Amino acid sequence: MDMHFVSGTATHQLDAKNRTRIPAKFRNAFPQGERLFFVKYSAGCVAIMCESVMEKKLLSFGDVDPADEELYDAKRFMFTVVDDVVEDSQGRFMIPKTYREHANLTKDLVSIGMGDHIEIWDQKTIEDKLGGMTVQQANAIKKAYRDKQ
Repeated sequence: MDMHFVSGTATHQLDAKNRTRIPAKFRNAFPQGERLFFVKYSAGCVAIMCESVMEKKLLSFGDVDPADEELYDAKRFMFTVVDDVVEDSQGRFMIPKTYREHANLTKDLVSIGMGDHIEIWDQKTIEDKLGGMTVQQANAIKKAYRDKQ
């Protein structure tokens, strides 16, 4: 089964033991039985990706020659920013400390569907980052980016 396209947002919280759940609206997007991973994917958030998506992203490094130290170090680094999501019997998982610190996650969280993965943000951080953006601004940024290509 393939990953379903995932979009939208959901708010949720970390409990006192730094556990949370994948919001219900995103739960069925991931292939059933496929491993999930935390990823320090971009500044300010923690991504959750299923194994098939993670594999595609990591295999994009291809067959790197260990003699190319810079590229091999980049590949090595990318494998260090990935960790298993381990759920308990109630579907909760603890976000490891290094990931919480990477994204400055506190109590109030927002998950965002990003097509083939979700991002988990601290609510205040994402509100500050995107709070005033409009659809028109987002499209103008995309157009400017494409025009540079």
